[in-house]
Amino acid sequence: MKGVTEPARPPNVPPPQQNLRAAAALAFSAVRAQSPQQLEWLGGRPRADRWQLEVLDDALTVDLAEGAVRTSEGRTVGPFWQILTLHYLATSSRPAQPPPEVTFAALPAGRAYAGVYRQRVIERLCRSVGRDRASLLGAAGRLGGKTVDAGDAAFDFQVYPRLRLRLVWYAAEQAQPANHEPQNLEPGLPPSAVLLLPRNVQDFLAVEDIVVLSERIVSRLSGDCF
Repeated sequence: MKGVTEPARPPNVPPPQQNLRAAAALAFSAVRAQSPQQLEWLGGRPRADRWQLEVLDDALTVDLAEGAVRTSEGRTVGPFWQILTLHYLATSSRPAQPPPEVTFAALPAGRAYAGVYRQRVIERLCRSVGRDRASLLGAAGRLGGKTVDAGDAAFDFQVYPRLRLRLVWYAAEQAQPANHEPQNLEPGLPPSAVLLLPRNVQDFLAVEDIVVLSERIVSRLSGDCF
């Protein structure tokens, strides 16, 4: 933009887009090295030199020959969903599938990121689509969320065929009169939420991926595309 100087980048540090391209290239290489049996165990369905994978409310196509991930409508997915999907498909073991029952902060490597995670995921959700129950119900239904009995509203999301997350939401508390005097109101509490993960989620995704995945789910709930 005219009159705006871009801040200098430290030497030898590539721009973000270049970093994403490099990460995607490495992830494609890892998936190409997977056996067909492992890709099928992870939920992939072979389609010639492509693999189809259920992701939330869509079936993404991973084209290993071309190096692309597309939606069912043929649109190329954004770099974050591309890399997350490839990292999931690069899982080399066959982890158990416990229910989503732990918070991000409870993960072995999650404590150091917990404050950032809360700001970028939980607080953002509650300021936007999670500001009221009706908005969240509609958004979760469109994204394939299955209603479960918890909090004031809760949903299970089958993000990947072997990776399920649970969102538990709590409604805002209304302001209450102090000392029974209506003119003196104690402030109420805003809505809150918790995103529950399988205890072994890091067998599928690194902690940095879990942060990005949680952010992307909030974006999808808010109406963004893959």
